[in-house]
Amino acid sequence: MKKILFMGVLLSCLSAHAQQLLTETEAVETALKNSPALKAGALNVHQNEQLVRSARNIPNPDVTFDSPTGDFYTLGLQQTLRFPTVYKHQAQLQSQQIGLAQKEQAITQNDLKWRVKSIYLMIQAAQANRAQIAAQDSVYDQIRLAAKRQFEAGTIDKLALTFAEMQAAEVRNALTEATQQLTTAKAQLAVLMHGNTKAEGGATEFRVSPLASMPMTASLSNDFTQNPLVQAAEQVEVINQKAIEVERANALPGFMVGYYNQGTRESNLGLRWRAGVSIPLWAGQYKSRISAAQTGYEIAKQRTEAQKVSLATDLQAAEGELIRYRNTLNYFQAVAIGQAEELISTARRLFESGQTDYIGFLRTTNDAYNIKLRYLDTLRSYHQTLLTVNYLTGNL
Repeated sequence: MKKILFMGVLLSCLSAHAQQLLTETEAVETALKNSPALKAGALNVHQNEQLVRSARNIPNPDVTFDSPTGDFYTLGLQQTLRFPTVYKHQAQLQSQQIGLAQKEQAITQNDLKWRVKSIYLMIQAAQANRAQIAAQDSVYDQIRLAAKRQFEAGTIDKLALTFAEMQAAEVRNALTEATQQLTTAKAQLAVLMHGNTKAEGGATEFRVSPLASMPMTASLSNDFTQNPLVQAAEQVEVINQKAIEVERANALPGFMVGYYNQGTRESNLGLRWRAGVSIPLWAGQYKSRISAAQTGYEIAKQRTEAQKVSLATDLQAAEGELIRYRNTLNYFQAVAIGQAEELISTARRLFESGQTDYIGFLRTTNDAYNIKLRYLDTLRSYHQTLLTVNYLTGNL
């Protein structure tokens, strides 16, 4: 029997070592490399870069072929031009659109980092949870077998046997659930890392770093100005400012130059040129567009403030949760975990010496194991909240 158990433990260890260790950094880097969303963001940036040269939007020249005198046909050429500052501000506006595309790409990257790290943490927690339940399952299965033998020998009653079997079955079911949670979380991470819905067969054959205990973090920054959402909102403000400059420039006069012979074939070449000015006579429409652009800028400013208020509220809530989880973890580490270990040790000693029965042993140890599971759940919540704080402050 001991030999069989030894071989089982050995095979389990070999299987664990056969799986490659995947660090959080490697998971994030792989996901960023293969993300279709980030690739689309990069293409959006490139597209806006390609549009810079077209931002000036100079009209095509008009080429005519007609007979002004009725005696012969002649070619004419006419080119209209806006005031030079119009083209300047249009190009600047498009350059700011590139900045917005880059900020939007940063938002996608921040979101992806948060999601990958959250799922990685989920795997760490599921891994720790499963290991804890597996330890309990091993103990309770031994108790179940021992209770069955003693019931068959007539030394315990049916109640004790049924209670032992029920507790063992509950723990075995919890172990099955924990295993499935671990498998599901690994599959989710594999999809994000490979950037498609069909990860390869061995994509989930990896193990992650153990769930770390509560880090001794210094006071966290509550500055969310580095959050890409805020930076994108501020970039929209800049774009709207540039739009105002474009509309103001549109109210300036335009120009026209051309070549057109309205005389005879022998007319002087210098008399064939024409030039003109486009006078912005209808000032009301230009004022209206400028006012609308200014309103757009005010809207952008208010949206930036709204984004900051939303982030400040979320950050305040996350920091409050972080303090709460930290205090609870301090309690677990200073008091509860030690007491749980003492309960398990004492219950086992009393059970082996015959001073307590199956029911008393199982109830006592079950409470102690639940304390350990609650500690792991609180530790996961602490790390998840820490991730949220870093996400909100743009420090992932």
